[in-house]
Amino acid sequence: MSIRAIETGYAGHRFRSRLEARWAVFFDKLGIRWEYEPQGYAVGPDGKRKPYLPDFWLPKEKLWVEVKGSEDQLDVELLFHAAIPHFGLPNPAGPHTINGHQVRLLILGPIGRVGALVDSRTEEHVGYSQPAHTVLSFRKGDVFEGTACFFANGIDITPEGGLVGNDGPDINWDTRGSQWGNWVGGGGLISDECDEAAHAAYRAARSARFEHGQTP
Repeated sequence: MSIRAIETGYAGHRFRSRLEARWAVFFDKLGIRWEYEPQGYAVGPDGKRKPYLPDFWLPKEKLWVEVKGSEDQLDVELLFHAAIPHFGLPNPAGPHTINGHQVRLLILGPIGRVGALVDSRTEEHVGYSQPAHTVLSFRKGDVFEGTACFFANGIDITPEGGLVGNDGPDINWDTRGSQWGNWVGGGGLISDECDEAAHAAYRAARSARFEHGQTP
């Protein structure tokens, strides 16, 4: 049995799900400007074009954002095609380039839990277990799956990761069934800095309470 998302009001917008609204709360807590579903596009090569309405656009970071509650809800082919510049999503503010990669699409799952790290010998606080999220980038005809982490001063993106496929009509990715989105919702990356602001944003998003009576 599938569970229907609950439409949720926040910041003057009607979100399609509470999870989307929680990520909006998260962005606000970190001071990240966002636009919700600003425009839809047809993405993909000729003969495979599909309509796609991304959930968020982050203008300062030049990033599109897709939010899904679970990995099996991801349309892998659609997101793969959306990450390819010449028939995917446009870059309204120009390309976001890191190490030769055009960073194209950030994929966010459930709001990750964070935890304090303690030195087992001294019992002193030494940092946090930092959630990590999937980011798709494009470089020299190939799409890569990298990682993104949030900090008080922005998003730290590592685009170099597993090769997803090239810019042809097919996804040449033998491990897509087991590897796709394995960072969505959080990973085990250890933060080198005690970034209270980012972790406070995760806590605020997880605990956010919205108005009663949303339409299911």
